This record gives sequence, C-alpha cells and structure tokens, in this order.
Amino acid sequence: MRRPGALAATVAGFSAAAVLVMSPMTAQAAGADTTFTPIPPVNSGTMQLMSISPKSASDAWAVGVDYLNANTVIATRAEHWNGTAWKVTPTPSPTGNVDILNGVANISPSDAWAAGYSQNTAGTYSALLEQWNGTRWATAPGGKAAASSQETLNVVAATSPNDVWAAGEHFDSSVGGFVGLIEHFDGTAWSIVPNPDSYTSNGIQHSVPSWNAIVANSASDVWVASNSGSQTAVVEHWDGTAWSVIPTPQFTVLNGVSVNEVAVDGLAATSANDVWAVGTITGFGRHAPREQLLEHWNGTAWSVVSSPSGTATPQGLSSVAALSPTDAWALGFQPGTANPALQHWDGTAWSNVAVPSLSGALTELAAAPTSTLIALGNTQAFLSTNG
Repeated sequence: MRRPGALAATVAGFSAAAVLVMSPMTAQAAGADTTFTPIPPVNSGTMQLMSISPKSASDAWAVGVDYLNANTVIATRAEHWNGTAWKVTPTPSPTGNVDILNGVANISPSDAWAAGYSQNTAGTYSALLEQWNGTRWATAPGGKAAASSQETLNVVAATSPNDVWAAGEHFDSSVGGFVGLIEHFDGTAWSIVPNPDSYTSNGIQHSVPSWNAIVANSASDVWVASNSGSQTAVVEHWDGTAWSVIPTPQFTVLNGVSVNEVAVDGLAATSANDVWAVGTITGFGRHAPREQLLEHWNGTAWSVVSSPSGTATPQGLSSVAALSPTDAWALGFQPGTANPALQHWDGTAWSNVAVPSLSGALTELAAAPTSTLIALGNTQAFLSTNG
C-alpha cells in the first residue's frame, strides 16, 4: 500500500527518475546485444515517477509526484515519451497539499487513466482518478460505498476504454479495518466492485489489507495481488462475473526459519494461461532470511518456479513484465546494494542478466505488446534498442 506515511519515507531516496527501454529480439539477443542511450526526464531533480505504461517505444506515460515548496507540498506529475523526448503534461492536484499518482494505464493517444490518492490538511485521504482525453488530464469521480472511507488507489489497468480497473485499499467501517479496494470503469462511471476481504493460509483466516499489483488480460480475466500476505501469496481473479481468491502454494520454512510473509509486488501476463507473480518471501526474526518469489499460472494452477542460481540473484523482486511465453523479465536489487538486477525467462528457466551501470535503483518494469520493455527508476534514464 502507498499511504502518505509510506511515501514520505521515500522522498529523500527518490529525487529523480530513470527509464530503460529495451526492444528484445530473442532471449539471447536481449541479454547480450542490447545497447543503451540516456534519455533524462524533465526536471528530474524535483520529482519521483511511480509508474509507467507504454503502448510502444514511442508512446509511454509515466506518472508520480512533484515535490514543491521545499517538499511541504506534494503534487501530481505526468510525463509523456514520444520516442524522442519527454514532455511534462499538467495534471490536477485537487487538495494542493498531498496529491499522488501511483499508477497509470495507457489505452490510446486519446485515452489514459491515472490512479492514486489525495490527502487534505486535516489528514483525511481519498481516492484520486484522472483521465487523459488526448488534450488534457482531468479528475473523475470514483465509486463510493456506504462503509468506505480513507481510500487509496495503488494500481490501474485497462483492456479497453470501457474496461478499466483500479485497486488499492480503504477503511471499511463494517469490519473496523483496512481491506482491499477494487473499482471498475465501464466507459461511463466508476463503481466499487465487491471482492473477498479475507483468505486462508495454513488453516488460518486472514484479512486482505490492500492490493498493490494488477494485470488485465480481457474483460473476463483480471488479476490483483497483495504485498501483505502471510505464508502464501494473496491473489484474486475476476472471471467476468465475480472476484474470487485463487489458492497459491504454501510456504512454511525458509533456510530453516519459519516463513513470516509472502509478498507479491508485481504481476504480468501474455494470456489467460501465462501469468507471472513476483515478490519476496521473508522469514521471522531480526535478521530474517529473504528469498525471491517466482510463481506462474498456467491456466489451471499456480506453481513455484525456480530462481536463478548464483550470488548475484536478488533476494526479492519488485516487478515483472512479459512479452511472450518465452520472453519475460523480472526486476530486483543486487544483494546488499541498491543497484538493479534483471532476470530473464526464456520459456525454460530464469537467468540473471547484466544491466548498464546506474547510479540509482530501478523499481518497475512494464511492457508494450510484443516489442518494448521499459524499466522505471531514479537518477538516470536510458533508451535501448537492438539494431
């Protein structure tokens, strides 16, 4: 979840943005023959980009925040990449206090959605939805349930102009706590769609406090995931009629220590039979062991996929993007550093892939259909093509 306190803690560490764009030809070429050219975003020292959504190598939206008045005001931020340069596009900041865009979905040159939240000076925060109509960004009213308050949206995905999903969390007074929030846009209005607010892990029922990852394949095939799990990854699926909890593998012991949490931080898919979930498995204790999570959905069940071997393998993964069943990428950090680490799936196994020298982290991957992979981070930006 990305509520105000969590974002404030990252301000010092993320003051700029980086973009790494790759157009993989084959698994081998993508790892061995990719070249990189810097493409710095606009006024990178004043902002943090949180999410990126490409339609191609020459059409991508990135959204996040702009720090104003010595970081006392946090405003929304949107930049568009046209294949040659970044352009900042004005976005509404309704409260003038804290207004944040966490996620973006690029549907067409005249249609995109961004989702996040606003926090007023009284400390109350509400869901924030903004739409691009080809000319400007404008706010749009979200759904509202009688028992819902303190709403935050973390992610957004779309399959068409009439099928857009946003997910996050809200305080539900009927249960007295935070639960996952899912909203849907049908082309006319946003509405809250009921979803299960609990799951079972190791025979114990747990609440779902938030959703932080989403992928939409079609109007009848959408997935959301949480990074607040127990001993199992928490995922739910939309089949066109209703949301339901889908069982995932159970984890009990990690390096001889009981598993404390299985967190999913990224989802990606190429079809209803090819969905990836990545994140981190953490054990109990002050010096708890950590290990990356790689799980795959084959259309019938989720299964654990082996991680690459070697000391360079990240201990956790923050994002995943899939271009085809034999071409998927996962992003993490090199062990003991803030330097990025990339992994590649060739249809058979995951392997570690070298990345260009960066003076900062990469945090998110996104893919345009079949051709372009973009990594988003801080301090630098890179454009890469295979020639």
